[in-house]
Amino acid sequence: MIDQKEIAMNINDELPTIKQLKMKIAKLENENKKLQDENASLWFMLDEFEKSDIMNPEFRDKFDEVFSNLRFHTLMTHGKLEDA
Repeated sequence: MIDQKEIAMNINDELPTIKQLKMKIAKLENENKKLQDENASLWFMLDEFEKSDIMNPEFRDKFDEVFSNLRFHTLMTHGKLEDA
């Protein structure tokens, strides 16, 4: 029969350490910052496109389609997650 101490040791071997979890959190926070910066840059670029006068109907239709799609997907997400 398997000893309870042996089971506890096996479980502890499989669990990540606090240091590993902190490193993973730091990595994910950095990635999140990069994605937020990229998102802000893209929104700025879209605002600039919208403010500019796009005379070519071919490009204007495509831009309207992409911008509408982006607005729709923005409504499906929220910017900040909070604790319950």
